[in-house]
Amino acid sequence: MRVKQVYILLLFLLFASGCGLDESMREAEKWRLSLSEKDKKPYGTWLARQSLPYYFKGAVFTDYNSGFRLSNLSTSKGKYYTGRKLLVLHGLDFKISDEEWETLQRFIKEGNEVLLFCSRIDEKVSKDLDCYKSQGEEEDPMFKYIRVSNKGRVSLVSDTNTKYGYEGRSIKSVFYLDSNARAKAGHVPTLADTIFASIDSTNKQSTTENNDTSIPTENYQNSNADDSNGYDAESEPTYTIRDILGYSGDMPNFVRYTMGKGHLTIHAAPLVLSNYFLMQDNNVCYLTGIWQSLSDDITNIYWDSYYKRSGESSQPGVLWRFPATRLAVILAIFAMLMYILFEGKRKQREIPVIAALKNESVSFVETVGRLYFNKGNHNNLAEKMSTQFLEWVRLNYFINTNLLDENFIHQLTIKSGKPESTVRGLVEMITDVKKSATKIDDAYLYQLYNTIQLFYKK
Repeated sequence: MRVKQVYILLLFLLFASGCGLDESMREAEKWRLSLSEKDKKPYGTWLARQSLPYYFKGAVFTDYNSGFRLSNLSTSKGKYYTGRKLLVLHGLDFKISDEEWETLQRFIKEGNEVLLFCSRIDEKVSKDLDCYKSQGEEEDPMFKYIRVSNKGRVSLVSDTNTKYGYEGRSIKSVFYLDSNARAKAGHVPTLADTIFASIDSTNKQSTTENNDTSIPTENYQNSNADDSNGYDAESEPTYTIRDILGYSGDMPNFVRYTMGKGHLTIHAAPLVLSNYFLMQDNNVCYLTGIWQSLSDDITNIYWDSYYKRSGESSQPGVLWRFPATRLAVILAIFAMLMYILFEGKRKQREIPVIAALKNESVSFVETVGRLYFNKGNHNNLAEKMSTQFLEWVRLNYFINTNLLDENFIHQLTIKSGKPESTVRGLVEMITDVKKSATKIDDAYLYQLYNTIQLFYKK
Protein backbone atom coordinates (compact mmCIF):
# COMPACT_ATOMS: atom_id res chain seq x y z
CA MET A 1 0.00 0.00 0.00
CA ARG A 2 2.78 2.36 0.88
CA VAL A 3 4.53 1.70 -2.45
CA LYS A 4 1.37 2.64 -4.32
CA GLN A 5 1.10 5.86 -2.34
CA VAL A 6 4.70 6.74 -3.17
CA TYR A 7 4.01 6.22 -6.89
CA ILE A 8 0.93 8.41 -6.70
CA LEU A 9 2.90 11.15 -4.91
CA LEU A 10 5.67 11.03 -7.52
CA LEU A 11 3.14 11.25 -10.35
CA PHE A 12 1.49 14.23 -8.67
CA LEU A 13 4.84 16.03 -8.22
CA LEU A 14 5.78 15.30 -11.82
CA PHE A 15 2.45 16.66 -13.04
CA ALA A 16 2.80 19.76 -10.88
CA SER A 17 6.34 20.46 -12.06
CA GLY A 18 5.23 19.96 -15.66
CA CYS A 19 2.40 22.44 -15.22
CA GLY A 20 4.82 24.94 -13.67
CA LEU A 21 7.29 24.53 -16.51
CA ASP A 22 4.54 24.92 -19.06
CA GLU A 23 3.33 28.06 -17.32
CA SER A 24 6.87 29.44 -17.26
CA MET A 25 7.25 28.80 -20.98
CA ARG A 26 3.93 30.49 -21.70
CA GLU A 27 5.03 33.50 -19.67
CA ALA A 28 8.37 33.66 -21.50
CA GLU A 29 6.62 33.41 -24.86
CA LYS A 30 4.29 36.21 -23.83
CA TRP A 31 7.23 38.59 -23.26
CA ARG A 32 9.21 37.46 -26.31
CA LEU A 33 10.59 40.29 -28.43
CA SER A 34 9.01 39.91 -31.89
CA LEU A 35 8.35 43.47 -33.20
CA SER A 36 5.81 41.98 -35.60
CA GLU A 37 2.92 44.14 -36.78
CA LYS A 38 0.69 41.07 -36.39
CA ASP A 39 1.68 40.41 -32.77
CA LYS A 40 -0.60 41.75 -30.00
CA LYS A 41 1.77 40.60 -27.24
CA PRO A 42 3.75 43.20 -25.24
CA TYR A 43 6.66 43.47 -27.65
CA GLY A 44 4.75 43.25 -30.89
CA THR A 45 3.93 46.38 -32.93
CA TRP A 46 0.27 45.75 -33.71
CA LEU A 47 -0.94 49.02 -32.14
CA ALA A 48 1.61 51.16 -33.99
CA ARG A 49 0.70 49.59 -37.30
CA GLN A 50 -3.04 49.97 -36.68
CA SER A 51 -2.61 53.64 -35.75
CA LEU A 52 -1.35 54.67 -39.19
CA PRO A 53 -4.79 54.96 -40.89
CA TYR A 54 -5.89 57.46 -38.20
CA TYR A 55 -2.98 59.81 -38.92
CA PHE A 56 -2.68 59.32 -42.68
CA LYS A 57 -6.25 59.20 -43.88
CA GLY A 58 -6.78 58.03 -47.43
CA ALA A 59 -3.27 56.55 -47.74
CA VAL A 60 -2.73 53.16 -49.37
CA PHE A 61 -0.94 50.66 -47.07
CA THR A 62 1.37 47.83 -48.10
CA ASP A 63 3.04 45.36 -45.70
CA TYR A 64 6.30 43.84 -46.93
CA ASN A 65 7.40 40.40 -45.80
CA SER A 66 10.69 39.83 -44.01
CA GLY A 67 12.40 38.70 -47.24
CA PHE A 68 11.79 41.95 -49.11
CA ARG A 69 14.98 43.41 -50.60
CA LEU A 70 15.30 47.18 -50.71
CA SER A 71 17.00 46.89 -54.10
CA ASN A 72 13.53 46.00 -55.44
CA LEU A 73 11.98 49.13 -53.99
CA SER A 74 11.92 50.98 -57.30
CA THR A 75 10.25 48.00 -59.02
CA SER A 76 7.66 47.33 -56.30
CA LYS A 77 4.00 47.96 -56.88
CA GLY A 78 4.30 51.30 -55.12
CA LYS A 79 5.78 52.88 -58.27
CA TYR A 80 2.37 52.81 -59.88
CA TYR A 81 1.00 55.25 -57.30
CA THR A 82 1.48 58.99 -57.46
CA GLY A 83 2.25 61.31 -54.58
CA ARG A 84 4.68 61.18 -51.69
CA LYS A 85 5.47 57.74 -50.26
CA LEU A 86 6.53 56.68 -46.77
CA LEU A 87 8.63 53.59 -46.04
CA VAL A 88 8.69 52.50 -42.38
CA LEU A 89 11.55 50.13 -41.52
CA HIS A 90 11.26 48.69 -38.03
CA GLY A 91 13.51 46.15 -36.34
CA LEU A 92 16.79 45.53 -34.54
CA ASP A 93 19.81 44.87 -36.76
CA PHE A 94 19.62 46.97 -39.92
CA LYS A 95 22.14 45.71 -42.47
CA ILE A 96 22.01 46.89 -46.05
CA SER A 97 23.99 46.15 -49.21
CA ASP A 98 25.58 48.80 -51.40
CA GLU A 99 22.93 48.27 -54.06
CA GLU A 100 20.10 48.56 -51.53
CA TRP A 101 21.60 51.71 -50.02
CA GLU A 102 21.84 53.35 -53.45
CA THR A 103 18.24 52.36 -54.22
CA LEU A 104 17.02 53.69 -50.87
CA GLN A 105 18.79 57.03 -51.40
CA ARG A 106 17.32 57.32 -54.88
CA PHE A 107 13.88 56.61 -53.44
CA ILE A 108 14.32 59.42 -50.89
CA LYS A 109 15.74 61.95 -53.35
CA GLU A 110 12.67 61.54 -55.54
CA GLY A 111 10.65 63.21 -52.78
CA ASN A 112 9.72 60.28 -50.51
CA GLU A 113 10.08 59.65 -46.77
CA VAL A 114 11.93 56.84 -45.02
CA LEU A 115 11.49 56.28 -41.28
CA LEU A 116 14.03 53.83 -39.85
CA PHE A 117 13.82 52.33 -36.35
CA CYS A 118 16.88 50.24 -35.49
CA SER A 119 18.94 49.10 -32.56
CA ARG A 120 22.10 48.56 -34.64
CA ILE A 121 22.69 50.41 -37.89
CA ASP A 122 24.79 49.42 -40.88
CA GLU A 123 28.34 50.77 -40.90
CA LYS A 124 28.09 52.24 -44.39
CA VAL A 125 24.96 54.19 -43.45
CA SER A 126 26.64 55.51 -40.30
CA LYS A 127 29.69 56.53 -42.28
CA ASP A 128 27.71 58.33 -45.00
CA LEU A 129 25.56 60.17 -42.47
CA ASP A 130 28.39 60.69 -39.97
CA CYS A 131 25.97 59.39 -37.36
CA TYR A 132 26.99 56.56 -35.05
CA LYS A 133 24.74 54.68 -32.67
CA SER A 134 25.45 53.34 -29.22
CA GLN A 135 25.37 49.58 -28.75
CA GLY A 136 21.95 47.93 -29.06
CA GLU A 137 20.10 47.36 -25.84
CA GLU A 138 18.02 44.34 -26.92
CA GLU A 139 20.85 41.79 -26.68
CA ASP A 140 19.19 39.31 -24.34
CA PRO A 141 17.78 35.77 -24.57
CA MET A 142 14.51 35.40 -26.46
CA PHE A 143 12.68 33.83 -23.51
CA LYS A 144 13.72 36.23 -20.76
CA TYR A 145 11.52 38.94 -19.32
CA ILE A 146 13.63 42.01 -18.58
CA ARG A 147 12.26 45.06 -16.78
CA VAL A 148 14.43 48.21 -16.77
CA SER A 149 13.50 51.63 -15.46
CA ASN A 150 12.99 53.96 -18.44
CA LYS A 151 10.76 56.52 -16.78
CA GLY A 152 11.01 59.99 -18.33
CA ARG A 153 13.64 58.77 -20.72
CA VAL A 154 12.62 60.06 -24.18
CA SER A 155 11.25 63.38 -25.39
CA LEU A 156 10.44 65.23 -28.58
CA VAL A 157 11.83 68.59 -29.65
CA SER A 158 8.29 69.71 -30.45
CA ASP A 159 7.46 69.38 -26.72
CA THR A 160 10.61 69.25 -24.58
CA ASN A 161 8.63 69.66 -21.38
CA THR A 162 6.95 66.25 -21.73
CA LYS A 163 8.96 63.14 -20.93
CA TYR A 164 7.95 59.64 -21.93
CA GLY A 165 9.03 56.24 -20.70
CA TYR A 166 7.97 52.91 -19.22
CA GLU A 167 9.05 49.94 -17.15
CA GLY A 168 10.40 47.42 -19.65
CA ARG A 169 13.27 46.72 -21.96
CA SER A 170 15.74 49.55 -22.43
CA ILE A 171 15.06 52.45 -24.81
CA LYS A 172 18.21 54.37 -23.85
CA SER A 173 20.14 54.09 -27.13
CA VAL A 174 21.34 57.39 -28.62
CA PHE A 175 23.20 58.78 -31.65
CA TYR A 176 26.61 60.45 -31.61
CA LEU A 177 26.93 63.21 -34.20
CA ASP A 178 30.20 65.05 -33.47
CA SER A 179 33.73 64.40 -34.78
CA ASN A 180 34.42 61.74 -32.14
CA ALA A 181 31.13 59.96 -32.76
CA ARG A 182 32.61 56.57 -33.64
CA ALA A 183 34.71 56.35 -30.48
CA LYS A 184 31.85 57.50 -28.26
CA ALA A 185 29.52 54.97 -29.85
CA GLY A 186 31.83 52.17 -28.74
CA HIS A 187 33.65 51.57 -32.05
CA VAL A 188 37.13 50.08 -31.50
CA PRO A 189 39.51 51.35 -34.23
CA THR A 190 41.36 48.68 -36.18
CA LEU A 191 44.49 48.86 -38.31
CA ALA A 192 42.31 49.07 -41.41
CA ASP A 193 40.37 51.99 -39.92
CA THR A 194 43.63 53.83 -39.22
CA ILE A 195 44.87 53.32 -42.79
CA PHE A 196 41.57 54.38 -44.37
CA ALA A 197 41.32 57.38 -42.05
CA SER A 198 44.80 58.44 -43.14
CA ILE A 199 43.86 58.10 -46.80
CA ASP A 200 40.62 60.04 -46.28
CA SER A 201 42.48 62.76 -44.44
CA THR A 202 45.00 63.07 -47.27
CA ASN A 203 42.25 63.19 -49.90
CA LYS A 204 40.31 65.85 -47.97
CA GLN A 205 43.45 67.93 -47.51
CA SER A 206 44.25 67.66 -51.22
CA THR A 207 40.70 68.67 -52.14
CA THR A 208 40.78 71.65 -49.80
CA GLU A 209 44.09 72.86 -51.20
CA ASN A 210 42.87 72.57 -54.78
CA ASN A 211 39.44 74.17 -54.27
CA ASP A 212 40.25 76.41 -51.30
CA THR A 213 36.72 75.80 -50.00
CA SER A 214 35.20 73.79 -47.18
CA ILE A 215 31.72 72.60 -46.28
CA PRO A 216 30.73 72.96 -42.62
CA THR A 217 30.06 69.58 -41.04
CA GLU A 218 27.52 70.90 -38.54
CA ASN A 219 24.70 71.47 -41.03
CA TYR A 220 25.65 69.37 -44.04
CA GLN A 221 24.24 72.32 -46.03
CA ASN A 222 23.91 71.72 -49.78
CA SER A 223 25.08 74.71 -51.80
CA ASN A 224 23.05 73.57 -54.80
CA ALA A 225 19.79 73.05 -52.93
CA ASP A 226 18.22 76.21 -54.42
CA ASP A 227 19.48 75.68 -57.96
CA SER A 228 16.85 77.18 -60.28
CA ASN A 229 17.79 74.88 -63.13
CA GLY A 230 15.86 71.99 -61.56
CA TYR A 231 16.55 68.94 -59.38
CA ASP A 232 18.94 66.22 -60.48
CA ALA A 233 18.68 63.16 -58.20
CA GLU A 234 21.89 61.59 -59.50
CA SER A 235 24.07 64.68 -58.91
CA GLU A 236 22.59 65.45 -55.47
CA PRO A 237 24.91 64.83 -52.46
CA THR A 238 24.01 61.99 -50.11
CA TYR A 239 22.53 64.33 -47.45
CA THR A 240 22.00 68.05 -46.99
CA ILE A 241 20.50 69.21 -43.68
CA ARG A 242 20.42 67.34 -40.39
CA ASP A 243 17.68 68.03 -37.82
CA ILE A 244 17.34 66.61 -34.31
CA LEU A 245 13.72 65.74 -33.54
CA GLY A 246 14.02 63.93 -30.21
CA TYR A 247 16.25 63.03 -27.30
CA SER A 248 16.97 60.19 -24.93
CA GLY A 249 18.12 61.93 -21.80
CA ASP A 250 20.24 64.78 -23.12
CA MET A 251 21.49 62.92 -26.23
CA PRO A 252 19.73 62.79 -29.63
CA ASN A 253 17.88 59.59 -30.52
CA PHE A 254 15.57 60.90 -33.27
CA VAL A 255 17.37 62.51 -36.23
CA ARG A 256 16.25 63.57 -39.72
CA TYR A 257 18.37 64.04 -42.83
CA THR A 258 17.24 65.86 -45.95
CA MET A 259 18.16 64.07 -49.17
CA GLY A 260 17.13 65.77 -52.37
CA LYS A 261 13.37 66.31 -52.15
CA GLY A 262 12.81 63.75 -49.40
CA HIS A 263 13.96 62.83 -45.91
CA LEU A 264 15.60 59.97 -44.06
CA THR A 265 14.53 59.86 -40.41
CA ILE A 266 16.21 57.44 -38.01
CA HIS A 267 15.20 56.52 -34.47
CA ALA A 268 17.52 54.75 -32.03
CA ALA A 269 14.84 52.97 -29.94
CA PRO A 270 12.63 50.59 -31.98
CA LEU A 271 10.77 49.57 -28.81
CA VAL A 272 8.89 52.90 -28.70
CA LEU A 273 6.59 51.26 -31.26
CA SER A 274 5.94 48.23 -29.05
CA ASN A 275 2.48 47.56 -27.65
CA TYR A 276 3.87 47.53 -24.11
CA PHE A 277 5.36 51.04 -24.47
CA LEU A 278 2.25 52.53 -26.05
CA MET A 279 -0.12 51.08 -23.41
CA GLN A 280 1.63 52.83 -20.50
CA ASP A 281 0.88 56.35 -19.31
CA ASN A 282 0.39 58.76 -22.21
CA ASN A 283 3.06 57.27 -24.44
CA VAL A 284 0.62 57.22 -27.34
CA CYS A 285 1.28 60.97 -27.54
CA TYR A 286 4.91 60.19 -28.26
CA LEU A 287 3.82 58.04 -31.21
CA THR A 288 1.55 60.87 -32.34
CA GLY A 289 4.54 63.21 -32.31
CA ILE A 290 6.53 60.79 -34.48
CA TRP A 291 3.77 60.47 -37.09
CA GLN A 292 3.06 64.21 -37.05
CA SER A 293 6.72 64.99 -37.72
CA LEU A 294 6.25 63.47 -41.18
CA SER A 295 4.75 65.16 -44.22
CA ASP A 296 0.94 65.29 -44.23
CA ASP A 297 0.62 64.71 -48.00
CA ILE A 298 1.70 61.04 -47.93
CA THR A 299 -0.42 58.88 -50.21
CA ASN A 300 1.30 55.50 -49.90
CA ILE A 301 2.79 53.85 -46.81
CA TYR A 302 4.99 50.73 -46.90
CA TRP A 303 5.58 48.89 -43.60
CA ASP A 304 8.58 46.55 -43.29
CA SER A 305 9.09 44.80 -39.92
CA TYR A 306 12.44 43.27 -40.73
CA TYR A 307 13.40 42.42 -37.11
CA LYS A 308 16.96 41.41 -38.10
CA ARG A 309 17.88 41.75 -41.74
CA SER A 310 20.99 40.77 -43.68
CA GLY A 311 22.69 43.22 -45.96
CA GLU A 312 23.21 40.70 -48.72
CA SER A 313 20.81 38.87 -50.96
CA SER A 314 21.27 35.30 -52.17
CA GLN A 315 22.09 36.36 -55.71
CA PRO A 316 25.35 34.98 -57.18
CA GLY A 317 26.61 38.52 -57.75
CA VAL A 318 27.15 38.88 -54.02
CA LEU A 319 30.09 36.46 -54.22
CA TRP A 320 31.70 38.64 -56.87
CA ARG A 321 31.35 41.85 -54.91
CA PHE A 322 34.05 41.27 -52.30
CA PRO A 323 37.71 40.91 -53.34
CA ALA A 324 38.47 37.97 -51.04
CA THR A 325 35.39 36.00 -52.11
CA ARG A 326 35.96 36.88 -55.76
CA LEU A 327 39.55 35.60 -55.58
CA ALA A 328 38.37 32.38 -53.89
CA VAL A 329 35.80 31.75 -56.64
CA ILE A 330 38.40 32.39 -59.36
CA LEU A 331 40.87 30.00 -57.72
CA ALA A 332 38.17 27.34 -57.37
CA ILE A 333 37.25 27.63 -61.06
CA PHE A 334 40.95 27.56 -62.09
CA ALA A 335 41.61 24.47 -59.93
CA MET A 336 38.60 22.70 -61.42
CA LEU A 337 39.80 23.45 -64.97
CA MET A 338 43.30 22.19 -64.16
CA TYR A 339 41.87 19.02 -62.70
CA ILE A 340 39.78 18.40 -65.80
CA LEU A 341 42.76 19.16 -68.08
CA PHE A 342 45.34 16.94 -66.38
CA GLU A 343 43.35 14.34 -64.50
CA GLY A 344 41.09 13.70 -67.47
CA LYS A 345 43.92 11.89 -69.31
CA ARG A 346 44.40 8.12 -69.10
CA LYS A 347 46.96 7.12 -66.49
CA GLN A 348 47.37 3.54 -67.86
CA ARG A 349 48.19 2.23 -71.30
CA GLU A 350 45.50 0.61 -73.30
CA ILE A 351 45.23 -3.08 -72.36
CA PRO A 352 45.51 -5.29 -75.46
CA VAL A 353 42.68 -7.68 -76.17
CA ILE A 354 43.82 -11.30 -75.85
CA ALA A 355 41.66 -13.81 -77.65
CA ALA A 356 40.44 -16.71 -75.55
CA LEU A 357 41.78 -20.20 -76.31
CA LYS A 358 39.62 -22.13 -78.70
CA ASN A 359 38.19 -25.30 -77.28
CA GLU A 360 39.34 -27.56 -80.18
CA SER A 361 39.97 -31.22 -79.71
CA VAL A 362 43.47 -31.13 -81.21
CA SER A 363 44.52 -28.24 -79.01
CA PHE A 364 43.04 -30.03 -76.02
CA VAL A 365 44.95 -33.20 -76.81
CA GLU A 366 48.16 -31.25 -77.24
CA THR A 367 47.67 -29.62 -73.89
CA VAL A 368 46.93 -32.94 -72.19
CA GLY A 369 49.85 -34.49 -74.07
CA ARG A 370 52.25 -31.96 -72.63
CA LEU A 371 51.10 -32.95 -69.17
CA TYR A 372 51.73 -36.64 -69.84
CA PHE A 373 55.08 -35.88 -71.46
CA ASN A 374 56.22 -33.86 -68.47
CA LYS A 375 55.32 -36.79 -66.21
CA GLY A 376 57.29 -39.24 -68.41
CA ASN A 377 54.35 -41.56 -69.10
CA HIS A 378 55.18 -42.03 -72.78
CA ASN A 379 53.12 -45.21 -73.32
CA ASN A 380 49.92 -43.61 -72.11
CA LEU A 381 50.64 -40.48 -74.12
CA ALA A 382 51.32 -42.48 -77.30
CA GLU A 383 48.05 -44.41 -76.88
CA LYS A 384 46.05 -41.18 -76.49
CA MET A 385 47.77 -39.61 -79.49
CA SER A 386 46.95 -42.70 -81.57
CA THR A 387 43.34 -42.80 -80.39
CA GLN A 388 42.89 -39.08 -81.10
CA PHE A 389 44.38 -39.50 -84.60
CA LEU A 390 42.10 -42.42 -85.50
CA GLU A 391 39.09 -40.39 -84.21
CA TRP A 392 40.19 -37.52 -86.42
CA VAL A 393 40.46 -39.87 -89.47
CA ARG A 394 36.93 -41.15 -88.89
CA LEU A 395 35.48 -37.65 -88.66
CA ASN A 396 37.37 -36.14 -91.58
CA TYR A 397 37.85 -39.01 -94.05
CA PHE A 398 34.96 -41.28 -92.98
CA ILE A 399 37.21 -44.38 -92.92
CA ASN A 400 36.58 -47.38 -90.67
CA THR A 401 39.46 -47.65 -88.19
CA ASN A 402 38.55 -50.97 -86.60
CA LEU A 403 41.06 -52.85 -88.80
CA LEU A 404 44.35 -51.21 -89.60
CA ASP A 405 45.03 -53.42 -92.65
CA GLU A 406 46.07 -52.86 -96.28
CA ASN A 407 42.63 -51.62 -97.20
CA PHE A 408 42.82 -48.95 -94.47
CA ILE A 409 46.30 -47.89 -95.65
CA HIS A 410 45.11 -47.69 -99.25
CA GLN A 411 42.01 -45.56 -98.40
CA LEU A 412 43.94 -43.21 -96.09
CA THR A 413 46.63 -42.72 -98.75
CA ILE A 414 44.06 -41.80 -101.40
CA LYS A 415 41.97 -39.45 -99.21
CA SER A 416 44.84 -37.71 -97.40
CA GLY A 417 47.11 -37.34 -100.45
CA LYS A 418 50.11 -38.33 -98.36
CA PRO A 419 52.81 -40.74 -99.67
CA GLU A 420 52.00 -44.39 -99.09
CA SER A 421 55.29 -44.89 -97.25
CA THR A 422 54.36 -42.15 -94.76
CA VAL A 423 50.90 -43.59 -94.22
CA ARG A 424 52.21 -47.13 -93.84
CA GLY A 425 54.89 -46.08 -91.36
CA LEU A 426 52.35 -44.23 -89.20
CA VAL A 427 49.90 -47.16 -89.26
CA GLU A 428 52.65 -49.55 -88.20
CA MET A 429 53.67 -47.26 -85.33
CA ILE A 430 50.06 -46.97 -84.13
CA THR A 431 49.70 -50.80 -84.35
CA ASP A 432 52.86 -51.27 -82.25
CA VAL A 433 51.56 -48.77 -79.67
CA LYS A 434 48.24 -50.59 -79.36
CA LYS A 435 49.92 -53.98 -79.03
CA SER A 436 52.73 -52.61 -76.80
CA ALA A 437 55.11 -54.33 -79.17
CA THR A 438 57.86 -51.74 -78.77
CA LYS A 439 59.46 -49.63 -76.09
CA ILE A 440 58.38 -46.04 -76.43
CA ASP A 441 61.09 -43.57 -75.59
CA ASP A 442 61.47 -39.85 -76.28
CA ALA A 443 62.71 -40.41 -79.84
CA TYR A 444 59.87 -42.79 -80.73
CA LEU A 445 57.29 -40.42 -79.21
CA TYR A 446 58.80 -37.49 -81.07
CA GLN A 447 58.66 -39.36 -84.40
CA LEU A 448 55.04 -40.42 -83.77
CA TYR A 449 54.04 -36.86 -82.95
CA ASN A 450 55.67 -35.34 -86.05
CA THR A 451 54.15 -37.97 -88.34
CA ILE A 452 50.67 -37.32 -86.97
CA GLN A 453 51.18 -33.54 -87.38
CA LEU A 454 51.78 -34.06 -91.13
CA PHE A 455 48.18 -35.20 -91.49
CA TYR A 456 46.74 -32.38 -89.37
CA LYS A 457 48.46 -29.78 -91.51
CA LYS A 458 46.70 -29.86 -94.84
